[in-house]
Amino acid sequence: MSNSEFTVQNLETEEDIEQHLKLMRTVFGEKSRVDLQVKKWIGHHPTMTLEDFFVVKHKDRIVAGINLIPLEWSLSGIPLKVAELGCVATLPEYRRNGLQRRLMEEYHKRVLKQGYDLSAIEGIPFFYRQFGYEYALPLDEETRLAISKIPDCKVNHVIRPFRTTDISDAMRILTISQQKYCVHTVRSKGIWEMAQRTGMIAEYEFEGYVVEEKEKPIAYFRISVNTENRELFLREITDVDQYVAQSILKFLKDMGKQRGLGTLVATISYHEPFTEHMIAAGGESAPPYAWQIRVTDYTSLFQKLKTLIEKRLAMSTYRHLTEKLNFNFYRYTVQVTLENGTIKDIEGLKNCEDRTIRFNPFVFTQLLLGYRSREELQKIYPDFLVRPSHRHLVDILFPKLPSYIHTAY
Repeated sequence: MSNSEFTVQNLETEEDIEQHLKLMRTVFGEKSRVDLQVKKWIGHHPTMTLEDFFVVKHKDRIVAGINLIPLEWSLSGIPLKVAELGCVATLPEYRRNGLQRRLMEEYHKRVLKQGYDLSAIEGIPFFYRQFGYEYALPLDEETRLAISKIPDCKVNHVIRPFRTTDISDAMRILTISQQKYCVHTVRSKGIWEMAQRTGMIAEYEFEGYVVEEKEKPIAYFRISVNTENRELFLREITDVDQYVAQSILKFLKDMGKQRGLGTLVATISYHEPFTEHMIAAGGESAPPYAWQIRVTDYTSLFQKLKTLIEKRLAMSTYRHLTEKLNFNFYRYTVQVTLENGTIKDIEGLKNCEDRTIRFNPFVFTQLLLGYRSREELQKIYPDFLVRPSHRHLVDILFPKLPSYIHTAY
């Protein structure tokens, strides 16, 4: 089949939508619920439109597709505009024709045109490296605990179903919980309302609960059930102390017994206090996967992070630094001009003569987002080089910090 036989476009008609949903069921499986997730986005997402769905047609038949999910993340208080690449699918008989490459070209054009700082995908291993993606944030952290191991203790709090009127309190509680994370999701009220209307997080059906103390919400959590595998999933939870955690664990134990379930599976960050309580009760955590991330434009991103760079310098021995810092990415350089700890200019240079700080541009994403330290990356990657004179400075500018991305759809 020649390229001329294929056309790349966005979803436009009801027939397009039905064909796209059929593609999701064919590629991901009838039980995957990915098609239901797509229907949720089309019918309920507060900002997504049909233009966010890219498809390839062959003789008016949709044979491949991807979509763009608009997100907002925070990097130490700096808002980042993020595009998540989702639902990557090609019919088996049409694979190895370069269709995903054509779709990715259109997707990245949109990402650049609309000013996204990052593009991210949960995706399969290795494949997305060819498009400039690098593993750079924790994903799929999972802790498992046999429900029978949960201690029998008293439920000392009111735990009730989540209501739409709880959204404002939940947003406030989540914001406080997220302060421990360098990179985290900023979830809009519209996204909260979509979840409440549809009863879905991503493709999962869920139940939400609020924990009250003295008639005031102090925490919330979300669960879902896999009856086939007898698993009770804890999908999300906010900060809790031991006293509150005991109440929630007993509540989940009682629910698990009532529904004939055997295992509590928490798909939450390992930095959540509730994970620590599960481990103390005999739970076990598995090695995580990672988000794959691509930076759209390093010069623009450095400009956006100006106040963060100045803040980190101000809190260090480099608060009066005056220097032209050249971040050499081998094919280009981002030059940051500092005077007395204040950034006067950030510009992209074509030359790469200064070899003081040299970063593999893909690997740098790990340093930028706090996923790995400069020392760790220098040990792993021979093309990640910082001379001794600037190692401490780079450590100050880009510290290793915990991050977690809460689902935002």
